Amino acid sequence: MGGNLNIGARLEAIGRLVPQNVSIADIGTDHAYLPTWLAERGVIIKAVAGDITEGPCAAARNTVAMYGMNDKVEVRMGNGLSIIEPGETDDIIIAGMGAGTMIEIFEASRDTAKEARKLILQPMAGASSLRRWANANGWRIDDEVLVEEGRHLYEIIVLERGAEAAFTALECEIGPRLLEQRPPLFKKHFAKVCGQYQKMLLNMCRSAEARQSEKYQEIYTLLQELEGLGDGSYGK
Repeated sequence: MGGNLNIGARLEAIGRLVPQNVSIADIGTDHAYLPTWLAERGVIIKAVAGDITEGPCAAARNTVAMYGMNDKVEVRMGNGLSIIEPGETDDIIIAGMGAGTMIEIFEASRDTAKEARKLILQPMAGASSLRRWANANGWRIDDEVLVEEGRHLYEIIVLERGAEAAFTALECEIGPRLLEQRPPLFKKHFAKVCGQYQKMLLNMCRSAEARQSEKYQEIYTLLQELEGLGDGSYGK
C-alpha cells in the first residue's frame, strides 16, 4: 500500500471507524480523499464516491487515478443515495454536511438507507437533530467520536439498525455514547454546547416576547441540566 495520502485528522477519524473488508458509499465525496485513503490502506473492498455536481466528481476522479485506485473506487454523479442501489454497499458515509441535509438525503431514499449496515456521519451542525431522527427511525447509536482539526471540534456519529430507549434532551445535545465514554475532548465539547445555548438565551432575553415563549423555557431547562452535569461530574 502506498500510504502517502494525507487526509487530515477529521477524515482520518472517520476512516478509522470503517470496518475491515467492507464496501462503502461516500456521499458528498468532494475530492474522494476518504475512499481513496481507505482503498490505499486495504481497509475496503470497494467504494462508490458520489457528488451532486461535475466539479467535485472531476476532482474525485483525478484523486482516484492519481493514487491508482480506479479498480477500487468508482465515482458517480448524482443526488444523495440515488447513486447506489439498496444493499449495494455495506456502509454509508456522509461527512461535512449539515444534519438537516443528511436527514433529507435519508428521507428521500429510505429503502437504501435501511439496507446499510452502518451509517457513519459527521455533521457540520445540528448533531442533536440527527440523534433525534436516528432515535425515531429505527437506528441506534453504536459509537460517537470527537476529533479536533485546526480550531474546529467535530462530532462523528455511527448508526446501526436497531432500537434504543428515547433519548433525553441532554443526551441529544451531548451524545449518549459521549456521555458514557467521556473521551479526552469531552470537556471541550461540553463547553461548546453550553456556550451555544447560553448565547441563544442571552439573545432571547433582549425581547420580552421571546422570554415568555415555550422555546425560552425549553432552552433554560436544558441549560440548567447541562450546568448541573457540569458541576464537576463531566471532567471525570
